[in-house]
Amino acid sequence: MPESMQESQPLSRSEQITAISHYYRAEVQRSLAWRERLDRTTNWAGATATAFLAFGFSHPEIHHSIFAFGYGILFILLFIEARRFRFFDAYEYRVRLLNQYFIYDILAHGSLPTDFDQEDRTYWRAELASDLRYPQYKMGLRSALCRRLRANYVYFYVLLVCAWMVKVWIHPQVARSWDDFLRQGSIGDLPGTMVLLLQLVFVACLLWFSHLGRRSYGGRDMLHTK
Repeated sequence: MPESMQESQPLSRSEQITAISHYYRAEVQRSLAWRERLDRTTNWAGATATAFLAFGFSHPEIHHSIFAFGYGILFILLFIEARRFRFFDAYEYRVRLLNQYFIYDILAHGSLPTDFDQEDRTYWRAELASDLRYPQYKMGLRSALCRRLRANYVYFYVLLVCAWMVKVWIHPQVARSWDDFLRQGSIGDLPGTMVLLLQLVFVACLLWFSHLGRRSYGGRDMLHTK
């Protein structure tokens, strides 16, 4: 290979800006694509919850334990959405870098500052280049699960929990007393008291994991600054 082809050709300042601008547009498009996948999974979860509500209350002879399968299917969708959210967060991180260090200077100053090539202005370029060469998730799976649970799925789960209790109350016949409610709430040899206790523990876990998914800094904790 000729020596001239082995040496890298330095780009001018305008060429660098042009390349970054095209890359920014492509990265935004990729981030939006993963955002749409998140919305699609959430729509599946909403349709699943609606389907279990319609099926569970369609006939009195359908046992109330059918909602336990709804819990399981929602968790599968939550896991899929958390995985997609990690991809979205990884690409969104790059967009945030460009927004904070590149687009901001253009909007705030009308042009890029003259110290564009100095070390304190090229941190974001080194960070972006490193992330392109060694791409990594910016959050763990547990954090992604908690955040998506807090964002959407906690409402679906609470809806199914309430539907389960209403189902126990009215089917196969309306419970006239607390003893009737507990008797109708049993699942096989599992007494209704234990079923109700498990429901309370489940709701407590939902609230706890939803609290863990709370963002303290309005999303800025996703951006690792210098």
